[in-house]
Amino acid sequence: MIWLIISILIILSDQAVKYFIASGMGVGETLFPVLNIFDITYVQNRGAAFSILSGKMPILSIISIAFCIGVVVYWIKKRPTHPLLCTAVTMMFAGAFSNAIDRIFRGFVVDYIRTLFIDFPVFNIADIGITVGAALLVVYFIFFDKEGKDAKNKTETD
Repeated sequence: MIWLIISILIILSDQAVKYFIASGMGVGETLFPVLNIFDITYVQNRGAAFSILSGKMPILSIISIAFCIGVVVYWIKKRPTHPLLCTAVTMMFAGAFSNAIDRIFRGFVVDYIRTLFIDFPVFNIADIGITVGAALLVVYFIFFDKEGKDAKNKTETD
């Protein structure tokens, strides 16, 4: 239940910021820098990460929805319990779901965090969830996936 609550909080926070950005700023408009680390710049991303597959919203929407359905099925069937795995899956689900909302209802993803210390594409809270979740998933599989390691060891000894 806690993972559902966390997922909802990530989705709601991302969508709330996107709403304020899209309704109060013009595309390309920039607001105040925060500690010279990042600023708020309104960008309409019509692709995926780094604007790849730009203009392919239907395909990207289907991929996002399929991913979210896959996560729900995984959660129901496997019932993960490891906190790191649950955190990773929750963050990736929430990020994918929030960006899917944009793709379906806006026709683009609202991005708004622009780094000032490095030239990097503008991103949003959902993107942070997907990226951090994926990194945590890698850490989980490398250091904590006992079930996967046991299965690998069993096939190597057969």
